[in-house]
Amino acid sequence: MFIVAAAVVVGVAAAVVFLISLFTEKNVVTDIREYEKYFGPQGIHQSKNTDAWEKTRESYLVLNYIFPEKLPESADVEAFYYEYYNPWDPCYLCYMVYSCDEEDYKAETERLRQISMPKDYLIYGSTGFPYPLLAVDSSSYGYIYAMTDEDQNKIIYVELTFCNYFTDIHYERVIPREHLPIGFDAKSGNPYREEYLSQLK
Repeated sequence: MFIVAAAVVVGVAAAVVFLISLFTEKNVVTDIREYEKYFGPQGIHQSKNTDAWEKTRESYLVLNYIFPEKLPESADVEAFYYEYYNPWDPCYLCYMVYSCDEEDYKAETERLRQISMPKDYLIYGSTGFPYPLLAVDSSSYGYIYAMTDEDQNKIIYVELTFCNYFTDIHYERVIPREHLPIGFDAKSGNPYREEYLSQLK
C-alpha cells in the first residue's frame, strides 16, 4: 500500500513538473550583435509592439531608459548577457560591461547623469553601490542601474526586474558580486519579500 501511495505521489509530482515546463518561457542571449534587437527603439525589451510579445509575452516589466539604444562605435564589450525567464511570472536579467574612448565615454556618462533618480533607491537590503552610480531606477520590481569605473572609461549596466518581490533567475551566477549593489538580496525568502508577505496575513 505504501509503495503504491509513494508511486502515485511521484507520478503526480512528475506530471506537475511536466505541465510547468510546458508553460515556462526562457530566452538567453549573449551575442552582442543581437543587442539592438532587444534594446533598440523597437527592440523586444523596449516595446510590446513585437512578434515576441504576441508569441511569448517577452517584453519588459519596467521600461528601461538606462541601457543605451545603440552602442558607441568605440565600445569594447567585456560582457553581455540578457535573460528572460517566465516560470509563472516574468523575470529579466540584463548585464553589460564595456569600455570606450574618451569622447564616447563623456557622451554616454552625460546622458546617464541626466536621467532622474528616485530619492530612496536602496532596496532589497542594498546599502550602497561598489562603483560611482551614474543612473538608477528602483522599485518593488527591482533594479536598473549604471555604474562607472572612471579610471578605465568603463560603464557597467545591470537590470534585475521581477514580480512578487523575488526573482527566479540565479543572478549571482551571471553578475559578479562587485557589480551588484552592496547587500542586495532578491532571492526567494529575502527579508523584503518576507515583510511584504507578513503584511498580507
